Formats: sequence, C-alpha cells, structure tokens
Amino acid sequence: MQTMGSEVEVDESIVKNNRPLLEVEVETKYPIFSHRIQFRLLPVESKRDGYMELRCDEYLASIVMKRIDNALQVAPVLRSTEAQTICPYPRNATTQYLYEIPETETSELLAECRQEIVKYANEHLEDFGDMLRVNGAINLYSNDFAILMRNAHILESAYWSETSKQLVEYLSFMDVNLCKGKMISDIYWHRMWSGIIAIAYCDSSPHIFYSGPNKDDEVYKAVHSTNLVLIWSFLDVLKPKLILESPREVHKISFCKFDENILVGGCENGQIIVWDLRNKLQKVEKQEILTTAQQKYRSFLNSLMGWMKDTHDISIIRPTALSDLRYSHKSTVTGISWLEPHYEFTRMGNLSIIEPNEDGIQHYSLQCISTALDGTILIWDLKDKPIVHPGGYKPKKLKRLKKKPSALQVDESPYRVLHLNLKPRYKINIFKRDDKNKSVAITHSTTAYCWLKYEEVFPDLNKKFDIRERIIYKPIMTERRDIEPRIKIGTSEGDFAEIQWEGQDFDSGEIVNSETGKYVFDAKYHDGPVNSIFTSPIDNTVLTVGGKIFAIWSNKFPNRPILWRRNRQFYTKGELHLLNPFKILVYTVTGVLSRWILSINSKAPVYSQVMSNGFLTASGTQPNAREKNVYGIGDEQGAFHLFYIKQSSISYTETMNKAMANYMKREIVRKTLFLKWQDEFNKRNENYLQRKKEEEKLKAKEEAEKETAKQEQKQSEETIKKGPQPGRYIAWIVEQRQAKEEARIKAMIINKKQLDTKELEKRRKPLQKLDEENERKKSKQKERLKQADTIFKDTVASLFPEVVKEKPSPPLNPYTGGNTEEDKENCYVEYQEIEEEMDEFIALNPLQYDFNFKSLLVANRAKMDEGGLHSHLHARRYDLEKQLRIGHESVKKINEEDEEEEIERID
Repeated sequence: MQTMGSEVEVDESIVKNNRPLLEVEVETKYPIFSHRIQFRLLPVESKRDGYMELRCDEYLASIVMKRIDNALQVAPVLRSTEAQTICPYPRNATTQYLYEIPETETSELLAECRQEIVKYANEHLEDFGDMLRVNGAINLYSNDFAILMRNAHILESAYWSETSKQLVEYLSFMDVNLCKGKMISDIYWHRMWSGIIAIAYCDSSPHIFYSGPNKDDEVYKAVHSTNLVLIWSFLDVLKPKLILESPREVHKISFCKFDENILVGGCENGQIIVWDLRNKLQKVEKQEILTTAQQKYRSFLNSLMGWMKDTHDISIIRPTALSDLRYSHKSTVTGISWLEPHYEFTRMGNLSIIEPNEDGIQHYSLQCISTALDGTILIWDLKDKPIVHPGGYKPKKLKRLKKKPSALQVDESPYRVLHLNLKPRYKINIFKRDDKNKSVAITHSTTAYCWLKYEEVFPDLNKKFDIRERIIYKPIMTERRDIEPRIKIGTSEGDFAEIQWEGQDFDSGEIVNSETGKYVFDAKYHDGPVNSIFTSPIDNTVLTVGGKIFAIWSNKFPNRPILWRRNRQFYTKGELHLLNPFKILVYTVTGVLSRWILSINSKAPVYSQVMSNGFLTASGTQPNAREKNVYGIGDEQGAFHLFYIKQSSISYTETMNKAMANYMKREIVRKTLFLKWQDEFNKRNENYLQRKKEEEKLKAKEEAEKETAKQEQKQSEETIKKGPQPGRYIAWIVEQRQAKEEARIKAMIINKKQLDTKELEKRRKPLQKLDEENERKKSKQKERLKQADTIFKDTVASLFPEVVKEKPSPPLNPYTGGNTEEDKENCYVEYQEIEEEMDEFIALNPLQYDFNFKSLLVANRAKMDEGGLHSHLHARRYDLEKQLRIGHESVKKINEEDEEEEIERID
C-alpha cells in the first residue's frame, strides 16, 4: 500500500504513556482511635425545623426536584407559504321559473315597452361590448403576478429536474492543529493546475457582521498568533500540501492567471505579500523511498523533537516579497485583480499596449490592482526594479562569498529582490461625493481586465476521467480585449460605484504619483456593507451582495439595478455560477444556500439548501469545465466542503442562457420605458411638483421656527429661575459674563469652521435621549431600592404564606434561670435522707472481695496478648523504621534495650 505521508499525524493523535505508571505505598499508625465525643444539650427552638404544627386536614406534598439537561440542535429551513382562493371557471348560479302570462298580455306589454328597450340598448350597447371584451381578455379570479414571475414553459419541461438538483458532498479540507479557532477569509482555485486550491485563514472573517467594540488584543495577536495560507490538493485531504507563512493575517489571495507560480495576498495591515511556488509543489509530491526501519526511525525522531521548530520542512514556504509598509495601504486589503498581460500602467497612471519588440518577441506585463478600507487603489508591478530610498530596507550582502553557488540559486525566486522594497506604481484616492475630505471605505472591488481562456497542455481524448488526477492548463495569449482604466467598488455604507481615472501627462517627481478618482456612477441600494461583487465574463452582468439585499446591474442600464431582492437574513457572500452564469448563488448567516434563476422565477429562489449551522464565509467553483466538477463552500468552523457538480447538458445550458438574456433585455426595455414615462410625467406636472416641494420646505421651516422658539423660551425661563441669590450678586454677575463669553467663543468656532448647527443638533439629539433614558432608569432603580424591604416582605408573603402566619410561643427552657431558696433546702433535706438510707444499706451488706495476685497476672497477660502489647510493639516498630530511614543508629540501640527490658519485666 502506498503511503501519502499522513500516517504520522494519525499516529500522533493516539494517546500513549510517556513513562511507566508509579507504585505508591501508604503507611499509617494503627490503631486509629476516634476523638472523644462530648454530648451537649440541643434545645428544640434553636433549630428552624425543630417542631411543626400538624393538622388533620392539611396535606404536605413532597416534591423531588431533578436536574434535566436537554440539548437540541435545529437548523430550520425557511419556508414561505401562501394561500389564495383561485376560481378559474366562473359559474353563474341561476334559477328558472315560468311566467304564466297570456299571449294577449305579452304582446300588449312588448308594444308598450318597445321604445324604452330600444333606447336603453342604444345607450348602453358600447359599455356592454367593453365588458364582454374585458371578461374575454382578463381572468379576474387568477393571480397574474405569480404567473408573470414564473416561466411555466421551463417549469413544465425536463429542464426543471436539472435545475433543482441537491449538492452531494465529495470531501472537506480542515487542519485542526494549524487552524484551530480560525475562519476562512478567502479562497482561490488555481486556474492552471486542477485540484489545487489556496485557502487563507484569519481570526474573524470579513464577511461576518459584528456588533459592539473590538475586544481583541491586537499586539498579542500580531506577536503570538499564526497567520497561514494553506495549499490543499485532492490527492491528500488530511494534510495541506504547502503551508505559506505570513507576518499578518491575509484577507485576500489571488493566483496569477498567466503565471502558475505566483500567489499574491493582501494583509490586514495593508501590505501586499508575494509567494513564489516555483518547484515547491513538485518537491512535496515527490515520493521518497524509505525502508521500514528508516520510516520507523524517522517517526521516532520526530516524536522526540516535537518541541523544536522544523526549519527543514519543505512544505513550509516563507514569503518571497513584502511591500514597503510606508507606501502600502493603511488598512485591510479588500480586493486584488490582475491586469491583462498585453497592457500595462505607466508611472503616470496611463494605460498602454505592450507591442512586440524589433525581433517580433511579445513581452507580457505582470501587474495587479489592490483596494483597501482606507479608500485607495494601488497599482503594483512585480517586474519593477527595486529602488532603495532613504530609510528603506537594504538586503545584507555576503561577506565571504561574492556570489552564491549555482546549487543554491536553483530555487531562488527572481522576485526576492522586491522584499520590503516593493512600491506601487500609481495611486488613486477615492473620496465621498458630498465631502471631498472623507475617504471611502472600500469593502470589495472587481475589474473586467483579465478574462483568459485555457487549454490542456497534454490533451488525451481516450483517457478515462478521474477527478483526482491533475491536469495542467496553459493560457491562450493570442486574444486581446479592449479595456479602460475603470474599477467597480463596493463601500461600507452600501454604495456600489464605478471609478475611472485618466492618468497624468507628466511625472510629478514623487515616489508614488497619485490622483483622485472620478465617479462614473454611484448608487446606494444595499442596507449594509457590500461584501461581494461578481462580474459575468459573458455579458458583463454584475452581481452585488450587501446587507440583506442582492442586486443585478448591467452596463446597458447605468445608475440603477435591473433587479434587486431583499431577504430576512443578512447575506455573507454571493456569486454568479462560473460554469452556468444564469444561476445566482447567495449565502446567509444561517448557513442556507439559495439558488436563483431569474428566467424561471424572479420572485423567490428556485432551490434552498442548509449547508451548515453557522456562517458561510467563502465559496468557489473549480474553473475549466470537466465531465464532473467540484464546488466548494467554507463555513464558520474553518472547514472547506467540496460538493459534486454534474456537467449540464449543452441544450439545457443554451436554453437557460438564452432565457436569461431575453429576461435581462426585457427588463432593461421595460425599466427604460418606465423611466422615460416618469420623466415626461414630471415635466408635464412640473408646476404641481414644484408647488409640492415648496409646501414641504415651508412646513419644515415652520417646524424649525417652532423648535427654535421653544428653545429660546426654555432658555429665558432658565435665566429667570437662575436669578442672583441673596449675598451672591457679584458672583452671579461673574458667572453670567463667563457664560456669555463661552457662547461667543462657541459661535466664533462654529462660524470659522462653517459648521451646521442644525446638523450638530440632529447628532446631539440621540445622545440627549440616551442620557435622559439613563437618568430615568437610575431614578427607577433608586425608587426600587428604597422599596426593597416592602418588596421582599410581599414576595415572601406571596410565595411562602405559611411563614407569615403567627407561630405558637416556644416552651420554656428548664435549664435557664436560677433556683429559689426553698428548692435548695428541699434538695438538701432529700440528699440527707438518701445518705442515711445508703449508710444503713452499706452496714447491712458489707463488701467481701477475695484478691489473688496470681490470677491477676494471668488475666493481665491474656489481655496484653489480645491487643495491648501487639499494638504497642507495632507503634514502636514503626518509630524504629522511621528513625532507621533517617539514619539515627544510636536511637535504634536504645529502643531495642528498652524493648528487651520491658519484655523481661512482663515475663
């Protein structure tokens, strides 16, 4: 059986004894006599339950209270049910009866009413025709909204069975020792190696919502915690293939899409970290042939060196390069995107095409774009030559060797020279539209720069499919797309925006040139931070998820979403299916995965499945469609679960993609027409709308004037109340002058800083309400504490009414109080009488006792043999052994002589 290298971890998890068990001998003195017992009087009234009142008509129930621990774990499925009475076939209930009218009267009646009937028919004939036409076109007894939201053609076809398939778990990745107490912050599938995935772990996932202050010790966490990125493979699910170290927590990771050896990550402190995996995975997976004795010897040595750090472990990869902290982001990195290899950004921020050189050789760029919570966008180039500026990091030079040996340069990364000297090429600052001094907190970002297609390096059509077998792909670099310097971002306030920058015409001479980004559009539709932005590679449809809302956007319908839906629970992540872009996958904080297909049902998800009992923090589909693919989901416990995805049929995919395209086109046309009609309506009724706005402004102004009048009246009342007290007129004048001076300084500061007093009052009102509420709570607590005795007595009376009842007086203590003189005299007389009787009895019955010394010796010898002598000898022997252990030889001789003398004396 071939080993995969995991038997060491299995052997370490078995509980073993590191030493033999200890034998303990306990000695005590024998016999052990108990303490002398002294009895005392216990009056019945000193005990709470010393006596009780027994009644004939009272029943006492004994209740035994048992502790019951019951645990129940429930993950309910959210279900929406509705009931509506639908009558698709209207029925007319009629009764028919016969008029018995003679023919002569009928003819006369028709002749009289003929003109009225013709007149009524001419007047209402048009209305009657309209009613018949409406009843023939509209069914008033059916729910048209539900029918419009669902595509009955697809629901009734065989495609519905493929849509509502449940995910089946394949395997899961989790390392309990390395990632204990960690969550998954981000995952990224390798685009060019199948079955390889990078997973970043952190203490708290950025997709989870927290409330309250942060209680983490940042210094302790930065010094003592382990920050890892693990590379997992389908070939071994118990142990990661590579362990990538990092000085800080990594929140974003991304494999280079056209260089299989580069992995870039974004740290919590804003730095960019680069790992070069050149030949690392091949070394780990290379099989090492060892004999049984060598394997046993290695496992034995590893068990003895568990306290040491293994510096020769080839699976542990240190970071190749870290960016310069001075020029990096100032907060957590939230997005990393790669640039098309045919383009590059210059130091002035201009986008240019890389043309082939004179020899016709095409060179490619290696640039990426990162965003962070500090509101900055940085462009990095991994092919830049590092320049050491004052205060920068200078690598140590070799003192003995001018050049490393060639054997040591085989696995040395060419990006090592960038360590702590990697600086961004260009910087774009993003500020709020209404306040140019406040930066925007970017929570997620995405670009449409790099969409490459891949092909197998060694294709084999006759090869049998195996999901565990690694397939190597290579990018097709011949195609080139037209791109613009734009990026889509999501903010912590729920905004979704597209940012554009133009670049500069000349170099300003700074180390990192910068400019302020411009908004192409900005829309606020989410009720929480935007945590996911996903762009479809087919039609550039964008999915945004934030708070409890997800929305669909399109470039053909800017500034507004085509569709948005709200949920009862917060969303943690969302994405468009990589292989089937018509599917929308969203995850909630309750661990539910919901699948939406808008072309089938745009009102509710077509399928929901509970995937975990906690948060779902990460997800992703393995790229490059195969016969059977894998979809991964990360949960709150740090486990990454993989599920099978069966490849959909070509007809199903084409039909659903066409239906989705038609749906998007129809919605865009519908909303465009509606907005056009709305604008025309506003133009036609411009005077009415203007009048309505003026009325609202007047109403708001009147309310503000009333509020100011109330405040002025309140201030005047306070000044009247706070008049000068007798004898304190001068002090009162000083206080008034000081108050006026404070008011003047406050007004001057407000005027200089151009602060809005109304805005300040609005911000102050919640704090005032909170203080008033706290004061009310404190006053209620004080009143409640004053009534503590009354509340206690009432509670006792309600719960234990027997305690409140009057108890009978306890009996008198016969031992308390002194004796009278008469009692003493009577006792003395009785004592004398008893004494005389006893003297007479002793005189009549004298004591006769025969003493025999020999029988006394025999009785004593028997008594000693029973226990007295043996117990004495046992105690003596115990003392002797104790003294021998200490080393007192002299004491031993004395005790032996005493023992012999005592035995002779007894004999």
